[in-house]
Amino acid sequence: MMETLHVYLHGKHAGSLFSDKGKLSFAYETAYLQQNDAVPLSYTLPLQEEKINGGPVVSFFSNLLPDDAVRVKVARYLGISAENVFALLKRIGEDCAGAVSLVPPEREPFAQSGERYKELTEDEAHEILTSLPTRPLHVGAEGVHISGAGAQDKLVACIKNGRISIPLYGTPSTHIIKPGIERFPESVYNEYYCMKLALRCGLNAADCDIIQVKGIPYYVTTHYDRMEKSGWQRLHQEDFCQLLGFEPSVKYESEGGPRLTQCFQLIREMELPASDVIEFFRRILFIFLIGNGDAHAKNFSILYTNGRARLAPAYDLLSTTIYPERPAKLAMKIEGLNHFEWISRNKLLRLGNKVGFSSRLVNKEINKMVTKLDKELAAYTGDCHTRFPSPVYQQIAQGIRQRLNQIREQNEAKPPAPGGRCRGED
Repeated sequence: MMETLHVYLHGKHAGSLFSDKGKLSFAYETAYLQQNDAVPLSYTLPLQEEKINGGPVVSFFSNLLPDDAVRVKVARYLGISAENVFALLKRIGEDCAGAVSLVPPEREPFAQSGERYKELTEDEAHEILTSLPTRPLHVGAEGVHISGAGAQDKLVACIKNGRISIPLYGTPSTHIIKPGIERFPESVYNEYYCMKLALRCGLNAADCDIIQVKGIPYYVTTHYDRMEKSGWQRLHQEDFCQLLGFEPSVKYESEGGPRLTQCFQLIREMELPASDVIEFFRRILFIFLIGNGDAHAKNFSILYTNGRARLAPAYDLLSTTIYPERPAKLAMKIEGLNHFEWISRNKLLRLGNKVGFSSRLVNKEINKMVTKLDKELAAYTGDCHTRFPSPVYQQIAQGIRQRLNQIREQNEAKPPAPGGRCRGED
């Protein structure tokens, strides 16, 4: 039996998602196609009269859902198969990242029903936040139809005047709240430190803070894809897995996912400004310096504003190399290497040359980042510890200084022994 979900983009009924025995297809509404300001739902789903089947549909809609173990927990709580993208979106697809909402035909979309929030007491917030490991996204609660991509437990909510509210029935959320990761309890301070440091280094990064509920710290970041203008409005975005047509199960390069060169090529094909291409290179440099081994393709997005595609603010920046349990490897290789210790200035220069930058420009960007961190790292680390005491800042800073030394000069990492393999090539 064919099932249908109405797909809204910026509050307009853009099309419908169909499931025929689990096979997904998408079709634009004829009335939507006839509008002068109609825009595609995705870079991979161009405006057309014909129904679109297969890969592009699956990759776009699947990437709106949580990843990995979080998706499994959401599905288990709702009594749905984790592989059933349609059924999951039917339950939690009314408030997704970007400007997309999926609503059953029998229900009105948020744009017609109006904003509805449930403000939480501190006790209620504490109960919901501490139950996220078993009930991610507060799924199953009355009126809660919120999806949040990513592989970490989180609450997608709204914060105003220090109070947490749950948006209901597709009302736009405005904040993402993350508890500490069980295996890495300092992750709240880790992500805060790295995100604020990115801003200090001149990168465009989402605003963030740390809040406490019943004495427990939580990392909180604003939805950069929301705008307050006579109420909250959604801004459309796509992550690089959606843009390149990869399902979230292959977001890592080691699993066949996107490579850095593909990401740079995409940015150029989408005709983003030159400043965004340089910004993307700066982020790759910063990700290396902080020791972030989890910067896969879903950690980069394009934001559509005023009819233009721009690189979205940085998000999900944290150091993984401080955790000995995690392999000290990059999620996306730099010139064929993924071990942090094998990345040199020359490797970064070669990457830059390969994606169209002159050596002069790459050296200039590296030197600017090195100078900035040399100047501010110690004072910034102290400021963070004063505001939110944690030993994690010094651990991250120590790793940054080590990697700064790797790229100060144009020296090459030692080659592997004759007949051996370079330790980054796996």
